[in-house]
Amino acid sequence: MEQLIEFLSPDNIIFDVKSHGKTEVIEEMLSKAVDSRQIREDDFEEILAALLKREKSMSTGIGSGVAIPHCSVSFVDEVKCVMGLSREGIDFEAIDHMPVNIFILLIVPKSKFQEHIKTLAVIAKTLNSSQDRSRLMNCHNFEDVQEVFRTVEN
Repeated sequence: MEQLIEFLSPDNIIFDVKSHGKTEVIEEMLSKAVDSRQIREDDFEEILAALLKREKSMSTGIGSGVAIPHCSVSFVDEVKCVMGLSREGIDFEAIDHMPVNIFILLIVPKSKFQEHIKTLAVIAKTLNSSQDRSRLMNCHNFEDVQEVFRTVEN
């Protein structure tokens, strides 16, 4: 099974999310996916609409300061990922009503839905420990993130 760190690179992590609202955060992370050339700018609006539709059905704020906004679309052929960290925390309508500090945005191919479910489970398990979430929030570069995941995922 793939590990979360395999989806991350120095180009797709936002260490200081600037947004203050749910939709803004999703837009900021999606812009990062465009900037890192994971998705085409032409696909931005369609992916944004899919992400927001998913959020309307049920918040992807899974609790404990973590949210995994995600959607599946037919025009990507592999999982696309952006991680965002917010020191202040953002109201994301999480199930525990607590602010969210760690965001993992996933865009998954429609053809790989089962893999997508497994990926969500891996992320939830990876970010299960409050100590590991704390360590992640103290990261300031990709090497720090790699070190956290190296110890968490093994």
